[in-house]
Amino acid sequence: MESYPVVWGLDIGHTSIKAVKLSRTADAVTVLGYAIEPIPSGEGVDRDTAVVSALQSLVGREEIGNTPVITALSGRQIFARTINIPLINEKKLDKMVELEARQQIPGNFDEVRWGFYKTPSIDESSYDVAIFAVRNEIVDDLVSKSKQVGLNLVGISVTSLAIYNYVQFDQDFGAEETVVILDVGAENTDLVVYRGDSMWMRNLGVSGSDITRAFQKKFRVSFEEAEQLKCQVGESRQADKIFKVIEASLGELVSDVQRSLGFYKSSNPDTTFECMVVSGNTFRLPNLTQYIADRLGYAIITLVETERISIDHGLDRDHFLEDLQSLGAAVGLGLQGVGYGKADVNLLPSSLRIQSLLRAKRWAAIAILVIIPLAWYASYAVEQGRLNENWELITRIHQGVEQNREAEAGVREVIAQIPDITRESMQYAHYAAHVGTLAAVESALIQAAADFIDGDIEVAGRDEAAADGGSPHLAPVYFSSMQIPRQEGSGADLFRPLRQSRMVEVVYRTPETVSRQEMNARMLQKLSDVRVTQEMWRVANPQVDPASVPVGEDLPRLFRNVETMQSRQVMDHYYYMDPLRRTETGEPAPEEERVQRRQVPMRTLVFRCELGPIEGLDALGGE
Repeated sequence: MESYPVVWGLDIGHTSIKAVKLSRTADAVTVLGYAIEPIPSGEGVDRDTAVVSALQSLVGREEIGNTPVITALSGRQIFARTINIPLINEKKLDKMVELEARQQIPGNFDEVRWGFYKTPSIDESSYDVAIFAVRNEIVDDLVSKSKQVGLNLVGISVTSLAIYNYVQFDQDFGAEETVVILDVGAENTDLVVYRGDSMWMRNLGVSGSDITRAFQKKFRVSFEEAEQLKCQVGESRQADKIFKVIEASLGELVSDVQRSLGFYKSSNPDTTFECMVVSGNTFRLPNLTQYIADRLGYAIITLVETERISIDHGLDRDHFLEDLQSLGAAVGLGLQGVGYGKADVNLLPSSLRIQSLLRAKRWAAIAILVIIPLAWYASYAVEQGRLNENWELITRIHQGVEQNREAEAGVREVIAQIPDITRESMQYAHYAAHVGTLAAVESALIQAAADFIDGDIEVAGRDEAAADGGSPHLAPVYFSSMQIPRQEGSGADLFRPLRQSRMVEVVYRTPETVSRQEMNARMLQKLSDVRVTQEMWRVANPQVDPASVPVGEDLPRLFRNVETMQSRQVMDHYYYMDPLRRTETGEPAPEEERVQRRQVPMRTLVFRCELGPIEGLDALGGE
């Protein structure tokens, strides 16, 4: 898209509008101004009217005028899908992407606006292509609101790409470092993974509103009162107790992240995750970043400072940085507008883009007419130059039309190849379903063991270590392995195979110092109580209102039946380094003498878990 020297990035969220004004000079980008405008809400408030009212207040106060504006769509407004396309002739790539888009985007293809962003895969043998689509009426509504308040709208992007543009441009990460971004908004959560030029993204099911609804349910207040309570948690003396209210929703969020990153790693096994950048007002909750860091095992980075983007001296720097945690998407949109956004998707109709371009030229023509009495000849020369530019623009439009005709012919050629490609592709249809099932089951089995680590199971020999200020040497139970037979899926749905019965064999190990009978009974009960995730339930019931998704024990059980199998004794070996070991003379012992090989007697616990069919997941179907 066209780049501009000064741009406003406008992030229209569920509860507020975040706006950031950026300027570009040479190789520098500067924040000239910003604003956060709340959107009125509550019973009886019309959402569309409230958004227009908030936009009018923002436009008037910040004097946005004719400055170019870029905004974004997100969440349930957008259809997003990542596909993989092998390296082919670059001239045919766009045709292949359009062909895939026509297959992937649901509904009438002529009734949507769509775009894509391609990046090379990690091994550079193919392209990962993110396809985005939105219904025409959603775009038309956003354009109508912009015109109503006098905005010069020049671009419509996607929130996940905007936050990626900001982190990728401003935050200091190495080219070979894998970066995870988690952006939690009120109604939408985006997970983005990138390394170098490669980028992958996914939309998650749990959002900030789910956390607000947990407060609403616990304290029996309105949604608006619950939102206010959530924002004030940090000021409460009971912050730790209040935090317990939302642990179920946070656990679901962490599980979604783990499953998605597990799926990504199954396709990129050499990837190592070490840090995660978090964005959004939700992360203002006390202890939340530490909670996520403890459960994921990554270093958590919050947005507290800009590294490449400078802040204008006339702007309150401390105030801006305090709000930066919620401004990432708005800054990313501004970066796209000034020409520094790596992902450059624009869903604004082409006709409106041309109107925006001509609008700038119109004001130049008006200025020429004003000075005609003073300098007719100079005015004529300038006006002729503008006419020449417009003629060049018309020529480019005609060229674009001709290119579209050629592209259409190419698409028809590719469509003729569909039957052969389809037959070949169907051979691999079951694989993604199998991988999805593996990720869901493995996460449940690991979590079942993790729940016992800080529980009340006694492990002889570990309390002494804890009393000395160290970590206990033994946990009561360890996840060892699982086996799940591959089964042909009957569709592309990741969880469809759960409708078909399969036996999962899982092996845990427990120290001999733990009561085998007690541990066996507790694990048997734990596995029997494992529930399907909310994401699996949503996939199975897409027609149900998200607010009606069951939680906790209202979800169906994952395993239909669990039974105990044989148990046997094993010996686990490990190496222990004694940092205090010294020689006879009192000197620190050499490293090879401080390392000791030790062994621990263990016992295996083996369970057979029957997977599917699952009560309540009728929409998953099956042959």
